[in-house]
Amino acid sequence: PHQTTPHQTTPHQTTPHHTCQTSWTRGLTLVGTHRSCRIRQTSQTSQTSQAMGKLQIFVFLVIKTATTKGYGQKQSQTPPEKSKNFEELYLEGKEAYLDNNYKDCVTKLEAGILDYQFYTDTVSKCKLKCSKKSHNFSSVLKNSPDIVPFEKLVHETLCVMKCKQKSLSKERVENIGEKTRTDFEEKKPYDFLQLCYYQRGAHQDAANAAFTNLVYNSDHETMRANLKFYMALPEVDENGVKNLESPDYVEHYLLGTDQYRSEDWAGLIASMEESLKKYLLAEEFCRVNCDKPFDMGWYPDFKSSVANHFTFCLKCKMNCAQNLNNFNGEFMDDLIPSFYHYLQFAYFKVGKIEMASQCTGTYLYLNPDHQDMQGNALYYKDVEGVKEKWFLPRVEAVTYVERDEDEQALLDYIESNFVFTEEKEEEENNTDIDTDTDTDIDSSEDAADLHPDEFIAKV
Repeated sequence: PHQTTPHQTTPHQTTPHHTCQTSWTRGLTLVGTHRSCRIRQTSQTSQTSQAMGKLQIFVFLVIKTATTKGYGQKQSQTPPEKSKNFEELYLEGKEAYLDNNYKDCVTKLEAGILDYQFYTDTVSKCKLKCSKKSHNFSSVLKNSPDIVPFEKLVHETLCVMKCKQKSLSKERVENIGEKTRTDFEEKKPYDFLQLCYYQRGAHQDAANAAFTNLVYNSDHETMRANLKFYMALPEVDENGVKNLESPDYVEHYLLGTDQYRSEDWAGLIASMEESLKKYLLAEEFCRVNCDKPFDMGWYPDFKSSVANHFTFCLKCKMNCAQNLNNFNGEFMDDLIPSFYHYLQFAYFKVGKIEMASQCTGTYLYLNPDHQDMQGNALYYKDVEGVKEKWFLPRVEAVTYVERDEDEQALLDYIESNFVFTEEKEEEENNTDIDTDTDTDIDSSEDAADLHPDEFIAKV
């Protein structure tokens, strides 16, 4: 696909520096940025088959992912088939593919994707609503503050169950296999769908499905070759190829970059503010969906089990930001600071110096060593009437950073202390053992060989 190169501009010396410029080719490739955005370029292998006259079909390619996927896709508001869940539809779609029944393959897989989106969106909203509401539940406790956290958990669980009962069909089966969930998170249905679209002659749809799968599986070389094949077909408009699961915040962000280049400052402000809002919501959805099953592979006691499962969920939550920074196959570093970079410049351009100052202060709160933004801050402070309090960071940024710092501190503690070796055990025995207790602390030789997503906290 054609790649455009970002144009460079040099702001006038008397105006704040703004070096955050990017250029995309209609959702196909993200290319080039200046240093302030720090979008990491990922190398893309261009190896394809010598003979492109025949479509490569290897749908059973095993795809591995290293981190938990987020939930950033657009959501459907109504389930397509209330009588069947996305797992049943997915299995039927794959069966239709194997039977060369490409019409049913398309129908079933499309319905399965819509049902997955509907179900995920519904459950995410229930969990997020109940999580925020849990602070307002009336307590039945009077004398036992030690079980307050568990009471909150009970209230929140009951709230989610009632919410799902109101929002989902009573006949719906929610017991979904782990492999099916993983396939949907990794966009595997689009692997089958692109081939069924092609066999049905829907070449533009095939290209869209192939690109969607490739966005979330960048190492899928067969899919890359298939996409190149589709792009060469006369029926396919390469500028119209799109990620079918592109999150709303990505669309608003890309629109904002276009508005920046066209100097539509009011439009840029609206787009970036909306993109920021939707991104933070998408991350909240991702985080609440980290509350999911975890096979520990052993049977710990209650407290060890809770600590294990909590750590698994915590690691998942801390992966959300990176997973959601996927902009059509490219990962953007410092996405949240970049919102405020665009906004400070746009607010300056429309004469809203107070808002520009606040966004500048917010950016420096997130990235304090950025020299260009430090220069912008000095520029704004020289403007008559500007007050120092204008540079205080915005509330959502402070909340975000404080939460991230606390979670990172706890995870660091867990990873540093839940490591059991003979030397560490001997050291702790010499310093920390309470001679008044009769409890024997037994350590396991296998404790050092931990699963990547768990720790062992034996009591």
